[in-house]
Amino acid sequence: MSLRTKTQTATSTVTATEVAVLGLLVDGERSGYDLLRQADRSVGFFWTPAKTQLYAVLRKLVASGFATARHVRQSDRPDKTLYRITAAGEERLRDGLEQVQSTVNKNPLELRIFFGNHRPLEAVVADLEVVRDRQRAHLEELEEIERTFDHDEYLFPYLTLLRGKANAAADSAWAEQALALLAQRR
Repeated sequence: MSLRTKTQTATSTVTATEVAVLGLLVDGERSGYDLLRQADRSVGFFWTPAKTQLYAVLRKLVASGFATARHVRQSDRPDKTLYRITAAGEERLRDGLEQVQSTVNKNPLELRIFFGNHRPLEAVVADLEVVRDRQRAHLEELEEIERTFDHDEYLFPYLTLLRGKANAAADSAWAEQALALLAQRR
C-alpha cells in the first residue's frame, strides 16, 4: 500500500455508502448492476443507494485505490465494468465500519404527524394506514426471508434481519395505536 493511500485511509471520513459498497465487494468481483441487485436482497433493507450515487462511489473508490475496475467486452450484451476490492479497500472497510455513525433522522412522515393538527384528520389517518400496511407487508417479507435463511452461516446479516423484523412490528403497532387514538378523537 502506498503512503498516499495509507494517509488517505487514516485521515479521510468514510461515508456509509462507501462502507456498504466495499462490504458488498468483499464477496467478489461485481458489476455496478450486480451490486445494486445484491444490495436489494441484503443491505437494501436499511441502505439503498441511488444508481447514480453507486456509480459515483465506485469511481471514487477506484480513483482512491480502494477498488479496481476491469472492462469486460460482451458479444451478446453491452460491455460492462467489474469492480474488485483491494487490500487498501479492505482496510478502508474496517476503518469505515468503526467510523460510520447514525445521521440525524429526517423523517417527513413524523413531521407531518407531529404537526397533524394543521392538516385534515383524514390525511393523517391515511398516512398512518399506509405505515401500518407497509410495515405489515415488510414484516411478512422479512419473515419469508427468515424461513429460508441459514442463520448459522450468516449470523451477522441475520442479526440485521431480526432488527428489521422488530422495527417493522414496532412501527405497525405504533400506527395501530395512533389510529386507535385518532378514532377516539372523532
